[in-house]
Amino acid sequence: MAKTHGPLYSLSAKGTIGKTITYGKSQFGNWARGVFLKKTTRNKAQDIIRNWFKRTIDYFLDMADEERFLWKLVLMNTKEYNTHKIQETSRSPRCHLSHHTLSTKSFLWNLSPFPPELIQWLGKDEIEGYEQMKSDLETLTGLSFCDPVPPFFFPYLGIVTTEEHPGKSYRTIGLTNARGAAIALHEDHYFTSSIREQKHIVGHELTHAIMSQHGWKYRPAVSDSEIIADECGYRIADGDLIPVYTYKGKTLSEWVPDPSCP
Repeated sequence: MAKTHGPLYSLSAKGTIGKTITYGKSQFGNWARGVFLKKTTRNKAQDIIRNWFKRTIDYFLDMADEERFLWKLVLMNTKEYNTHKIQETSRSPRCHLSHHTLSTKSFLWNLSPFPPELIQWLGKDEIEGYEQMKSDLETLTGLSFCDPVPPFFFPYLGIVTTEEHPGKSYRTIGLTNARGAAIALHEDHYFTSSIREQKHIVGHELTHAIMSQHGWKYRPAVSDSEIIADECGYRIADGDLIPVYTYKGKTLSEWVPDPSCP
């Protein structure tokens, strides 16, 4: 409702009448103007972009520091060896991830969820009994893999920096994508380890992967996640599959938010 102070335009008026005319006063004097409703410009294409942008932010927030480091590593290398690429070197890791997800509408590039600019190679054929270890883990945990988990070898994965991680400040020898879409293994460490330790490393990361595929969030429960993955990893390495694994008296089907696959 407009409030007038004297006849309109003679002294002052302030407010809106019938959602059609608005009165007011500025340093230049009294004024009146029509009310125009802003037209929405949001369309289907914009909805798609906004949805992908939100999914990308949620995806990045769920990443462990070690996975985020890989996206930072891309920018570090770009800055070091391609200093003329000003736009790329000024990006943050999250922005660089968004560049890929928004341009490709995907979280996988050549089957890998890791930065495509980094040196990496699919190692499924290099890991003896990989599919059998996945099957063993399903028996041990009572969960099923909802999606394939390709393993990739990297020459460098950085240092463990996630708070509450028992290996903090040590070299990263393996990590799992935030959605359990793939695992990354440190090449030199893996191939110089004993067979039992190789199986333990793979079993450890696969445990993270299968839990993530069932809605488990790593960042809010780092310590519990690492204990579970370590214990399951050693049981896989030793072929100790029965009884079903429990943690603090509960099976993993009771721990994860969604024990069934979508």
